[in-house]
Amino acid sequence: MKRSVFTLNPRSDGPCPFHVEAVQYIPHESSDNGFTLIFLHAMNLHKETFEPMLLHLLKQATAVRIKDVWCIENPNHGRSARINHELLSTPKYHGQWTAADYSGAVHSFLTSTVHGTDFAKRKLIGVAHSAAAASLLLIQDEWPKINFHGLIFLDPAILHGGKESRSLCELFGNWAKSKRHTWDSRDAALSQLSRTAFKRWKPLGVELFVEHALRTGVDGTYVTLTCSPVQEAAFYLSPDTDLVGRPFEIFTQLAAADKLPIHLIICINDEYKGKTDEMKQLQIQHVSATTKGSVQIVEGGHMFPQTEPLLCTRAILQALEKLQSGAGTRL
Repeated sequence: MKRSVFTLNPRSDGPCPFHVEAVQYIPHESSDNGFTLIFLHAMNLHKETFEPMLLHLLKQATAVRIKDVWCIENPNHGRSARINHELLSTPKYHGQWTAADYSGAVHSFLTSTVHGTDFAKRKLIGVAHSAAAASLLLIQDEWPKINFHGLIFLDPAILHGGKESRSLCELFGNWAKSKRHTWDSRDAALSQLSRTAFKRWKPLGVELFVEHALRTGVDGTYVTLTCSPVQEAAFYLSPDTDLVGRPFEIFTQLAAADKLPIHLIICINDEYKGKTDEMKQLQIQHVSATTKGSVQIVEGGHMFPQTEPLLCTRAILQALEKLQSGAGTRL
């Protein structure tokens, strides 16, 4: 596959004051009338995180027509965070981040001209992992003129606002505040992460994280996460976080309307010891009642795009085949 990186400068006429980076992948057998997949990554990752899975996807998509894939980076992650460092360090953003910040970046990129692509003429399929689902759903509400032909959610965090939602936000927020975020070197980070937090990831995935999700410290003697733990924690713990409530409302409205196909790829037996069960059952309930969508149950934990890239590939291809044929399935 051919790989190209594009950087959008801040736009005065849009909702995003940041530079936005995206990586485009073009398969060897690109189809002019095929789908354009728009991927949004989870918190504390980076735009290249799907690459191990895409190596499988773009080889195995023989029954699905794909024109290209774009992975758009959250502006406070990866290389985007490095080029946005000055603005991210200001009081306005130092301890604050929202799902709308990411959705605004995606909107700005898709409506720009820096890449020479007219996304309005593409068959767009939105694909979001984890908390990025909230940003993808906010786009449907704020910018409906971005015409997606279908949505694919990978173990999404779509929180309705009840007790379980608050518990999950506290869990992830406190974890973000307490996790290790500095290492003496990239080699040290690779060794430690491969043995601990990312021990179930495929080696290429860990290598890409160390390359793209870490930056060199100010004095050059250490490396640290590009996504500030303070900002990540605020994303979950802020009293007015837009991760909770509104995205779930949009999700239920879309499912009830049953016009835009929603394909849910979800891990029931995840690592959170039942804390996500209510959220996931609600998602399954809404999507399984549609005629255009589908539900798939997979293994591999919440991070299955990184731990099981081949399994993730097969599930996405199954959803794309349904989108291509216009068929849906009930659970």
